[in-house]
Amino acid sequence: MDAFSLLVVVLLLCACQTESYESGDMVYSNLQADFAEAYSREAETLVSMMTDDGDSLTLLTDKTFKWASTPDSTYRTLIYYNKVSAREGEVVSVRLVPTASIVPAYTVKEMKTDPLTLASSWKSRNGRYINLGVNILTGKIDGDDVVHKVGVVCDTLMLSDDGGKHLHLRLFHDQGGAPEYYTSRNYLSIPLKRNPYHLGTGDTISVVVNTYEGPICRQFVY
Repeated sequence: MDAFSLLVVVLLLCACQTESYESGDMVYSNLQADFAEAYSREAETLVSMMTDDGDSLTLLTDKTFKWASTPDSTYRTLIYYNKVSAREGEVVSVRLVPTASIVPAYTVKEMKTDPLTLASSWKSRNGRYINLGVNILTGKIDGDDVVHKVGVVCDTLMLSDDGGKHLHLRLFHDQGGAPEYYTSRNYLSIPLKRNPYHLGTGDTISVVVNTYEGPICRQFVY
């Protein structure tokens, strides 16, 4: 398996591990949803989180999360919770958000840019992630889901005369032969603090996503 294959993420597998919740009256009415880094102490148990806004909370939950299989680890998540105090949150639902590390183009044997819909894009307030909300058309073959693979590829790193850097990224998307029967909404986070390009304050990053209407470029300041 080549280096890039180890870094792609499978969108549908992650999406299917969403834990649902029901609306209605609850013990606490202050329901919030935040992208966050959640921390495990034991396998399948989340104990605390740090939101993208910098809010640190202890998690009150009797739920287990099979995807959080490694103790003492950090997981990128979308968490629905009731904030019961300044430092505590009662978990309602947690969705694992796949992350895709940036890899150089020369490590990719075949670049795939199958189209999808870019629904949203933003940089986390804490500067740790670029986040993409994407809608993909998918379906089943012989009753089985066909997975989609995505990744983030660096095309070029450009240097300006004043020493600034511009990192040009492209979204890798392999439809995997899946039919386009229905829409699946997914999120993808690109970690910015774990990149080999030593970006500094004021450097810029562009992300190009191939959509059904053609390529879309979004630019962010590091």
